[in-house]
Amino acid sequence: MEFLLSIAGGVFVAIFLLGTAIAIEQLGPVERYSLRDRVPGLIMNIVSSILTVGLIWPLGWLWREIGIAPAIVVPLWQWLEPLGESGFAIQVVVLIAVADFLAYWRHRAEHAWFWRVHVVHHAPRELHAANSIGHPLQTLFSFAFITVPMSLFQIDGPATPFVVGSFVTLLAIYIHSPTGLHFGPLRKVVVDNRFHRIHHSLEERHFDKNFGICLSIWDHMFGTAYDPRDEWPAVGVAGVKAPQTVADFLKLPFVSTGGGGESGSCEGFSEANNSGAQKEQTLTS
Repeated sequence: MEFLLSIAGGVFVAIFLLGTAIAIEQLGPVERYSLRDRVPGLIMNIVSSILTVGLIWPLGWLWREIGIAPAIVVPLWQWLEPLGESGFAIQVVVLIAVADFLAYWRHRAEHAWFWRVHVVHHAPRELHAANSIGHPLQTLFSFAFITVPMSLFQIDGPATPFVVGSFVTLLAIYIHSPTGLHFGPLRKVVVDNRFHRIHHSLEERHFDKNFGICLSIWDHMFGTAYDPRDEWPAVGVAGVKAPQTVADFLKLPFVSTGGGGESGSCEGFSEANNSGAQKEQTLTS
């Protein structure tokens, strides 16, 4: 029963966060999409939430069963508890930064080695909150790259992963939103929708840029940052038909991906193989 309640809670939170992001999209919308346009993406988000909870649930039990030694657990809360509320805030910031650092490298790994799955996330020509997720198989990558390492941090209780997860998820959804609401100069540190749209761009100069999900500092640190300024490029993957239905999303990794992502390098597995000029829309800052 507790497992089912966790699943239901995860689905509720996912729907609530998606609803919040869709509401944000109505603040100075650059592009508008109907509810019908969003249905496949909404379903994929719900499926991802169920899979995420389903994978996380047995992890704590597994660590207890195999006797994970305290030596490999980071005693984060033990260090910060004496600071009280300030310690809690620092704990949340540290966990967000660590999770996002791991997400940055997971994202680069998806482009380098798992493009046939990750292409599902890049294929839509309509970028909005509901299309913030890709194929359910991506949940396995997040579990391996992020959830497992993060489970080795000692924290104060269930409130912390809820706060961290909600913040990260809401920002990950928002950065796909077609709204004029952006972070301006703050995007030098925090990813906004203009910064991330570059990552989905069809233009060759944007390929393999802006992998960050929450923090743009990793892109600046590792040489993958591109300042979008007032650019608002067309998105998608050249040679790949945008999925229109849930079935399209699910089967795309198992069919030909057309002209995108089949050579051997990181750039080759990413959308750097796309060709063809695409029109560019611009916005004022």
